[in-house]
Amino acid sequence: MSDKSSFRRFLRQLLRLDEPPERTARTFGFGVFISFSPFIGLHTVIAMVVLVFVKLNRLSFLAGVFSNTPWTVAPMLALGTGIGAFVLGRDTTLPELSAETLASGQFWKQLTSDAWNLLAPFMLGNFILSGVLALAGYAILKWFLLRYRSKRRGDIVGAATSGET
Repeated sequence: MSDKSSFRRFLRQLLRLDEPPERTARTFGFGVFISFSPFIGLHTVIAMVVLVFVKLNRLSFLAGVFSNTPWTVAPMLALGTGIGAFVLGRDTTLPELSAETLASGQFWKQLTSDAWNLLAPFMLGNFILSGVLALAGYAILKWFLLRYRSKRRGDIVGAATSGET
């Protein structure tokens, strides 16, 4: 089965969930928040723990959790750190990265000595970014679900009034 048909099947399942669009979108947004949180490498573990203790729609929640891809992790973490630095009014200049500084260990020494200066902007900025992306994911999916369901309802009503089943 191709990736395209798997994605279509997944999307159809998400669109046809038997719950209010607001709940589906809220659950998806919560998953997006976890996905973009600064807890690198723990997103799946956090998601599984949440699913054990909180009754959520697994499909929409996991769709949100896995919305962050390997291609977007580094740029989003960098953006979040920049947001945190801006909010805190800090300079987050990284050490010079070159083959020479890597080979000599100078890059790593400077990076570890500056790590505490980067931690607060990293955490704060990525939590802010997670919140913004979660709200955007909620709004977009809610709009899409409402539009899809009203269009589908219109087709069903149209078929019922014309005598089709």
